[in-house]
Amino acid sequence: MALKPRTLTRGALAAGIAAVAAACALPTTYKWNWEQWSPAKLGYAAGEGALLTEIRGNPFEAPKTEVDAVITDTMYAAHFGPKVPFVTQAPQDYKSPYRVVILFDPEETLNAAKLCKESPQPGPADPSRIRVAAAFCAQDIHETSVWGSVGRTGDPNDPSFKALIRIMTTQLFPNQDPNERDNDREWISELP
Repeated sequence: MALKPRTLTRGALAAGIAAVAAACALPTTYKWNWEQWSPAKLGYAAGEGALLTEIRGNPFEAPKTEVDAVITDTMYAAHFGPKVPFVTQAPQDYKSPYRVVILFDPEETLNAAKLCKESPQPGPADPSRIRVAAAFCAQDIHETSVWGSVGRTGDPNDPSFKALIRIMTTQLFPNQDPNERDNDREWISELP
């Protein structure tokens, strides 16, 4: 039995709409910055046993403590270097100058340095996307930062939201200083 052209057109249209809707839900990182990054800094921060993580805002209806736990659990081992627990409460003897700041729905004009130096609060929520800014700070000095977004979901355990947090964590703690030139690549190109 041959399919009618109209059936094929409707099917193709439905598939196209489904593909666009799925793409809107995918995590996207769109701006990152590595000011003073060295992979050794994460090792130093891990030496304290945990890395303090300040999470500002909550884009979900779930309790903030639950959302914070999902985020810090997702960040664990989602980066290069030593496995370090991310915690929202500093242990009693915590002395590290390092911390991570995560801000939901940042203002469009927010720059990375303000994440570390100030205490910006969430701006207006985008009805279709969860927007996130994150920075790795040494006291009030910006080390690295990344911005990202994902299609709005009502559950912090949604795979697309967790994928965004993993991707952002990987970009927040790269395995090498992205600002240094790759001398090996130049050397390899000179081989006969």
